[in-house]
Amino acid sequence: MCYYRLLMNKILKPIAILSILATTVVGCGGEGTEKKTDVTPEADSTAVEDQMFGMDVMSSNNYQVPSPNELFLIIKNSELEYKEGIVTSGAANYNSSKAQALNFGRLTADIAYSASYEKFQESIDNFENLRKLAGELGISYVFDELMVNRVKNNMDNADSLEMISNNSYINIVNLMEESGESVNLSIISAGGFVESIYILSELIGEYEEGSEVIQRLADQKLVMENILDYLNQHSDEAKVAEVVSELKPIADVFLNLKEGEAAATKSERDGKMVLSGGKIEMSKEEFDALKKAAKDYRDSFSNAGAGN
Repeated sequence: MCYYRLLMNKILKPIAILSILATTVVGCGGEGTEKKTDVTPEADSTAVEDQMFGMDVMSSNNYQVPSPNELFLIIKNSELEYKEGIVTSGAANYNSSKAQALNFGRLTADIAYSASYEKFQESIDNFENLRKLAGELGISYVFDELMVNRVKNNMDNADSLEMISNNSYINIVNLMEESGESVNLSIISAGGFVESIYILSELIGEYEEGSEVIQRLADQKLVMENILDYLNQHSDEAKVAEVVSELKPIADVFLNLKEGEAAATKSERDGKMVLSGGKIEMSKEEFDALKKAAKDYRDSFSNAGAGN
């Protein structure tokens, strides 16, 4: 199974946002294939350790913007099989900036998903759809031609794409913030997060007691809280307030998940006591509710005729 490594990461670069969701076409390179190097090794390209779908970049308002990269590492480590029909690459037109931002986030996750399973043509098609949406949103500046060419030239090289995205990710998120695009960035983040939860829950399929991947899905409760905090910083904007309201079915599932008591453990590194949060639990009923809520919402805004 190819190393998704950050296909999302790559699209991430252009996208920048989603980080959302952020995610870039990072193709999985086959073993034994000579890797071409199109980037300067400025940063360590070592794979990111499996961890909770986390907050990567601190925005100017002190809320971190979530990235789906770690979420797809969860998929990789869980060896979940590719499923046809989860995402599409057909072009669509969205008439409102809210729908454009939500779908910008959605596409970052879709590109990551497709590229991680070496569905490169689908990834390329959605990369072009993403660039089109960027123009409609007025944020085409996040796609400089050098970056675009690097993505296309390294579509089959996961390591190079990962490095490209790592080196540019923070700069792009900061660029959107500095350009006064934090409102769109918050909505993009929400769209990417929803799509990632949708994809992961569809890949899981059926609930299994004690499943590690379901535990990781439950852990996204903390990310959900952060996204709501970030959105609420801009809730005076009508379109953001609408997204907060529309996210309620998903948020309700996450926010009502039970969390065990925090536990103190001794760090092996320095011997100090470290306080860690309690285990977040998710039942079959909660998983089914989350799966349905994520699909229902993403279907509502990904449908160009829905009038969002």
